[in-house]
Amino acid sequence: MKKQVRKWAGLPHVHRRLESFGVPRADVKPILSIFAREVSSGLLDNPIEQKKYHVERFALTAKELNQGLRLDQNLTQLFYSWASDPEQQEVLLKSVSRSTLEQISHLYSTADMSYPADMYPKARSMRRKVIMHVGPTNSGKTHMALRALAAAKTGVYSGPLRLLAHEIWDRLNKGQIVPLGMDPDPDSEPDTSTNMDIIEESGSRPTVRKEGKAKYARECNLRTGEEFRIVSEYASLVSCTVEMTSFGLPVEVAVVDEIQMLADPDRGSAWTAAVLGLPAEELHLCGEEVAVPIVQALLKDTDDELFINRYERLTPLTVQDASLEGDFSRVQKGDCLVAFSRSGIFALKRKVEEKTGLRCAVAYGRLPPEIRAEQAALFNNQHSGYDVMIGSDAIGMGLNLKIKRIIFETLHKFDGAVERALSVSQIKQIAGRAGRYGLHGEPGGFVTTLHAHDLPMLRSAIPCQPDPIMFAGVSPTLVWAENVLQALPTDASHRTLLEVAPYVSNVRPPCRAFIPSKIEERSRFVEAHVKHMKLYDQLLIGGSPMNWQDFLAVQFMARICQIYSEKIRVPILQALQVGPYIETLEDVEEMMSGGKSSADAPSQGLVNLEGLHKSLVLYLWLSYRLPVAFYQSQEAYALKERTEKALDWCLQNVSARVADRQPPSFRLRIPSEAEDGVEYRRTPATRLQDENNRELGVRYAKLLNSERRSTRGPR
Repeated sequence: MKKQVRKWAGLPHVHRRLESFGVPRADVKPILSIFAREVSSGLLDNPIEQKKYHVERFALTAKELNQGLRLDQNLTQLFYSWASDPEQQEVLLKSVSRSTLEQISHLYSTADMSYPADMYPKARSMRRKVIMHVGPTNSGKTHMALRALAAAKTGVYSGPLRLLAHEIWDRLNKGQIVPLGMDPDPDSEPDTSTNMDIIEESGSRPTVRKEGKAKYARECNLRTGEEFRIVSEYASLVSCTVEMTSFGLPVEVAVVDEIQMLADPDRGSAWTAAVLGLPAEELHLCGEEVAVPIVQALLKDTDDELFINRYERLTPLTVQDASLEGDFSRVQKGDCLVAFSRSGIFALKRKVEEKTGLRCAVAYGRLPPEIRAEQAALFNNQHSGYDVMIGSDAIGMGLNLKIKRIIFETLHKFDGAVERALSVSQIKQIAGRAGRYGLHGEPGGFVTTLHAHDLPMLRSAIPCQPDPIMFAGVSPTLVWAENVLQALPTDASHRTLLEVAPYVSNVRPPCRAFIPSKIEERSRFVEAHVKHMKLYDQLLIGGSPMNWQDFLAVQFMARICQIYSEKIRVPILQALQVGPYIETLEDVEEMMSGGKSSADAPSQGLVNLEGLHKSLVLYLWLSYRLPVAFYQSQEAYALKERTEKALDWCLQNVSARVADRQPPSFRLRIPSEAEDGVEYRRTPATRLQDENNRELGVRYAKLLNSERRSTRGPR
């Protein structure tokens, strides 16, 4: 920082950012010149000044050492700390106006995020027992935590994926998890199809059972971003995705899965909130060893007790002596080939099927979770005819795949800007999926590469410790955003608001406010389509789970916003009039019924159906946050189920000759309500009770909208 500060202070984008934060243009250059002179002269060499400005928050990871972005953030944060210091301001008044210094101080104090733990008073009023279960993939680290949850009077499971949340919900309701303190029945069969990282149980008394039993069953509700499943209004357990975790009611036991994800730039703040905010007497954190130091730092000032249980991998993992040398004929049953692009996955599928005659299942991120689970089931079933899996890094979490050998096509991945080498943690997470118990005789798994030049990197990565986690993500709240917006100029853009936390806020280690991904695309969309809406709607739409670089996805969101703005109520079919979505679905359904199809019809349909499914999930996500506007959730669910069946058919037939195409199987692992075996509804009772009031609200809002448009007059 000392070496770079003068160059930084002269950069045009730094000047523009300070102006957007409210520093008058005439004062930007003088105050930056003074700041640069102070820092380059050794401001931070003094231990007293280091403590005053909390310089430990400016630490850089090895990856960030050569990245200008983080240096830009650090220097801007230091600038606001320095310029808000009362002692420093006495000197600055000789060169800068008092109103400018007051504006800087006001924004700095308003944006403060120094003590995120204080945001959760219920958790702070308790002395929680925090138990970490840490170990590599296939070590059984979640086993005891889930049994403790099954035994609790009240509790919550918070996981990274809807598939995992659904599985816990399903097993608790069916009595497939034996509660801690209860003896399992003799002669019951263990369940090896689970996606959970549980202990292998080959004896006669398994605690995760294939068949449920009423005496172990617990009423549990499901809550994810796009779906609620209400078994009972009085259910004492909840299974949810981590972003849907509630901090309102104390519980006896909480389980937070994949705790190392608190370092994720996009989603990490949800894990940090769960660690700091869950009001649980007993909080179980399951994940990788690298998360231990960061959790210890987070809990340093919370007065919680921390216990750490470490687990070893249950089966050995061996790096093979040789690669496949690019020879696809050496692919065997039980292999999983890993690639990092959709086109690469289907290219591998074609080559393997041509060279070996083995059919390949596929799993990649853009596929709906239900279809990924279906493809995993086909691969795991010895009698399905699918003997090889082709997947992306999506196989690394949430899918139980009985893989004997992992084969990396490459050890590099495009990150949206450049192609980068996989980290040690990424390599170990994927490679660790090999050797799960179940199908392959002798325990243990193997890992190798498709090409010889990648093998040395793989061999060196497997025994290494993963990269250390240095920071836990934190995100601003709606109240914070409302207050900061008042401290910014009246014409501040959405991007300016989003940049305040990472560039201005005092966020002390081990926490860090990350810049939202695709901030430029999100902000441009908000400015173009929802700038006239209230702040809650702007943040909701700008933060929605969608691909901001997908043209059709952005068009769908724009269509939604237009209807919402003009009519408030958003019918699903009207919103889907962008793109070829419904037309594609109907065409594929006709082919499924025996209609004519061309050789590339399944491949073409797959792309559009993936987009349709994402759009339906987005509508459902919005329906739980703006239920009056996005009122056709049942219709969206019905379309979603049709889309999943069509996707399943396309995947089964994407590489088959027209004459050999299979009829639809509809064997989705997340079945419909009628097939689930657990009775539930998707709408909470409180929502039904409020429906009449909401209808009145809609009518009133329509009237206001009509008056607003009439006051604008003709254009």
